[in-house]
Order: sequence, then structure tokens, then C-alpha cells
Amino acid sequence: MADPVLAVEVIGTAVEVRAQALAHGRDVVGVDTAERWPRQGEVVVLRATGFTPAEPPLAPSVRAIALDPHRYESQRVTVAGQFRGRNLYGDLPHAPAAAAESRHEFVVRSGDAAIWVLGRRPKGRGFEFDVNSRIDTRRWLEVAGVVHQARGLAWIEAEELREVEPERERPAEELPPPPPAVPPEVLFSAPTDEETDVPPATSVRIQFSRDIDPASLEGRVRVSYLGAESVERGEPQAPVIETTVRYDAGRRAMEIGFARPLDRFRTVKVELLEGITGTDGAPLAPWVLTFSVGG
Repeated sequence: MADPVLAVEVIGTAVEVRAQALAHGRDVVGVDTAERWPRQGEVVVLRATGFTPAEPPLAPSVRAIALDPHRYESQRVTVAGQFRGRNLYGDLPHAPAAAAESRHEFVVRSGDAAIWVLGRRPKGRGFEFDVNSRIDTRRWLEVAGVVHQARGLAWIEAEELREVEPERERPAEELPPPPPAVPPEVLFSAPTDEETDVPPATSVRIQFSRDIDPASLEGRVRVSYLGAESVERGEPQAPVIETTVRYDAGRRAMEIGFARPLDRFRTVKVELLEGITGTDGAPLAPWVLTFSVGG
């Protein structure tokens, strides 16, 4: 009896099998691992040395069939859903073309998906639903039949109908939380920070990395002379700087203008205060610029 062949749990390609054989220094079903394998015209054979039972497929649902009708096409399925009449709530865009040849059609819905049911009147032991009235749409049906699909629409050709108790609707699968918004930043300014000999008739331009919500700028842009210099000059307080703030959304830039030229030989402090945000609500970190006015 020949030696057992290397057991491979998952095989994707013949190249992977050869790699497994090389790793173990042995041949697989008489293959010379030193040569290219398989050669043209050869048939790949895998000798199994063990088996693991596969998980049974999940029971089909209205949602599964609606999302992947090709997988269930021509298969007999049994699903349960809320009766929705002849699409009384607009759960689906329109009926499939096959409905024109069917005497009966209605919609069942479960969770966030719905599907057409053709070929049977919603009637059975102990129930008879009206497809044109919403009175019966609180009730549930179990539908057994064959899945069909055409032109992007799926339906079940019903063979058996049975009224069932309403199921507690499962919430749709939760999506992972979106990544946190990237906060905007100041890319550069003119004048630059700690620049000296800036002309008194200047304006200040600040460029942002992302779109800024113009409403968030209101009351959060402060421009002042350095208070310590006013103390040295014997002033009770620094003069007030009157400003106008204009934001250019197309350039993501803010320009600060001054009602009159800045005082010579003073240091100006520009502050962007907390509360300024991007258009998506991401906050801009407080930012400070200082520059010295020349003569």
C-alpha cells in the first residue's frame, strides 16, 4: 500500500498543492516537485485523507432572496413575511413581468426587504386576505414555492400559503461607525507667525485645509494689540482694532481686513477661538498668529 498523501485542508490552485509538497519534501500522487506541475494535458487529482462535515446552509429569508436571487433561482423555499397587499405601501418599484400572466400577486415584507408572491390567492385554512385593502397588512404569511428572477426582480411562485404568528422584526445589520471626521487645520497665513516689519496697511489671510462653516466664524475671530506693550507705553488699555472678516469658500481662505491702518511698531495678535468648525462639524483647534507692524 502506498504511503498516505499529504492531507491538504484547503486547496485553491494546483500551484498551492505543489507548494505544500515542496514544504514537506515529498511527492504528491507521483508528481515530481522539481518540475512544473501540472504539465499541459495533465489532470489534477487530489486524494482525500480526511473529511470534515460542512455547515448546513442558512435557511433562506425574504432579505436573502431579495439581495441574491441568483443563488436561489429555481429552488423551492419557505419564507415568512408581513402581508403587504398588492404593493400597497410601495415596498417594491413594480411587479415583475410575469405578474401579467398571473391571476394573483401580492407582496410580503420582512425587516428591510420585500418580495413578490405570484400564482396563489392569499387564501387558505382560516384566512382570506384582500390584496387591495390595508386591513390585513398586520398579519403574516408563510409562503412555500419556487424562486424566479428576471430583469433584476425576484418573485416566488407560490405553492402553499399558511398564516403564521407575526415575528419580531430583526433590525438591519448595523454598519460600523463612520471614521471620525478629519479636523480642519490652518495651512499657512500671510503675514506669517512672528513676522516683523509688516506694513501698517496690511490685511491678514488665513488658508484652511478643509471647508469651514462660515457661521462658526462669527464672534470667534479676535484681533488685538499685545497688552504687555500697552502697559509699557503707559496706556490704560490697548486700542481697539476694528476688523471685517470675509470667508472665501471656493479657496477655503479667510481674509481679515482693518478699518484703518494698524499702529506702527506694535505687535498684533490674531486668535481663532474654540468653536470654529468644518462644514461636517469637525472642530478647528484654537490657533494664534502674532506679527509686528513696521514703521
